[in-house]
Amino acid sequence: MVDEVPFGPGADKAAWRTWARQKRAGLDWPHLSQVIQASLHTFPPLKHDSTVLTYLPMAQEIDLEPMLTSGLPVHWVVTRTPEEGPLTIHELTGPMEYHRLGFRQPRENAPFVDPHHVDIVLVPGLSFDLYGNRLGRGLGYYDELLGRMRTGTVFVGVTPAALVADRLPADDDDIPVHWLASDEGVVGVAKSAG
Repeated sequence: MVDEVPFGPGADKAAWRTWARQKRAGLDWPHLSQVIQASLHTFPPLKHDSTVLTYLPMAQEIDLEPMLTSGLPVHWVVTRTPEEGPLTIHELTGPMEYHRLGFRQPRENAPFVDPHHVDIVLVPGLSFDLYGNRLGRGLGYYDELLGRMRTGTVFVGVTPAALVADRLPADDDDIPVHWLASDEGVVGVAKSAG
């Protein structure tokens, strides 16, 4: 969990994003990725025949790609970031391309997956808090995507423990996750006091 931040509790999202980007630069991403993958392997919902939406990592994000071929009894699907418009969901087995920001993603013509078929979403972010609030890159892509999921879909934030804050600023349209997967294990988030 976050040891200290250089500003007070009323700081806005921009200050938190700056802090998170600076903090991320000093982390050992390959090691953290291995530890978090091991934590997710023990997460009971991933032991069932579920459809799991994941992401393919950008720089300084937890890399979950080795899990995709690790034999977990799940059906993996993945996000695509189009040049315009919302994130889309596609089969992982289709043809891939590189996004202009350097990460792999399904090609535009890859088969779509209906968001209502997804059981679990593995969600990246710059930072999370103990209540499941997520600090993204500021474009609202994941909040919009999570808002399209059916009731009962499980949202799991994927992050190093060093980027889990006590409380992040959150807006009314921010959608929190239910679980946090970090290098300290997979834990349920606290219930918000309001």
